[in-house]
Amino acid sequence: MINITALGFSNDGNVKVYDCFPFLNEVELLQVRLHELDDVVDYFVIVENPLTQSGNEKPLFFEENKEKFSKFLHKIIHVVGKKRPSPAYSDWDRENEQRDDILLGLKGAKDDDIVIISDVDEIVRKEKIQEIKDMIASKKDPIRLWLKMYRFFLNRKDLKTDMWPLAYVASYKTVKKYSPETLRTKFPYQYSMYNAGWHFSGMGYIDRYAYKIESGAHQEVNTPRYKRAYKLIKWARKRCKLVKIDETFPKYIADNFKYFEERNFIDNKLPPNWKIRVFNKRQKTLKDKLIAEKK
Repeated sequence: MINITALGFSNDGNVKVYDCFPFLNEVELLQVRLHELDDVVDYFVIVENPLTQSGNEKPLFFEENKEKFSKFLHKIIHVVGKKRPSPAYSDWDRENEQRDDILLGLKGAKDDDIVIISDVDEIVRKEKIQEIKDMIASKKDPIRLWLKMYRFFLNRKDLKTDMWPLAYVASYKTVKKYSPETLRTKFPYQYSMYNAGWHFSGMGYIDRYAYKIESGAHQEVNTPRYKRAYKLIKWARKRCKLVKIDETFPKYIADNFKYFEERNFIDNKLPPNWKIRVFNKRQKTLKDKLIAEKK
């Protein structure tokens, strides 16, 4: 049960900003998000579930680590959704309904309050919040948020997908009319905001990336091929451009570079390119052998 009164919801006429997202185990990126938006967001709605989207039992990682976020607890609304086991629910049912559990954390919201809904690794720039307020106030509602795309490491910018289009912001009136999941994947948007933030996808190196694959609804990629360290490094360095962590990134990342470096979020102290060269050499040897056998 969520105690709305105890969380300090106000009855005044000021528009509140809610930042809402499902949470698996992305503790480091949650730190980035909370620090980036703390000054401009009234409440963070964090949604957890005892089951992964793929239906496996999981710890409540936020609950277990909440002391790390003591600075923000007064504005965090923690929602724990109900279990939705198989076969009554599919993987995609769980993903969709876990996102719709965000509504459980918005029971104290008013129609004109502003609601940001995204995944935890899809982070809005704090400088964009006032522009968002102005657009929503002028009835440009909802708004698709296009985020700069980074993959596997914070300093690897995706070359194939410049911006990621699934985050959005809307009035609470619009969110409850259509549902969080419908607005994410099925709504025909008229209004967009570009370079609205960052999507840091697949961070934390192979152990974290493999767990994300095992936990997600996209079980078609839950195979050994997608969970090998050399594959991840190869994809990161072939598909993504190495960039400098500078003032265009969230300040918390730049200020805590060593923290992220130690956790393999930065591509500079990871296994060197020789691992990829060895793999490619083995593939070439195998190919040459097959050609020789055909002759």
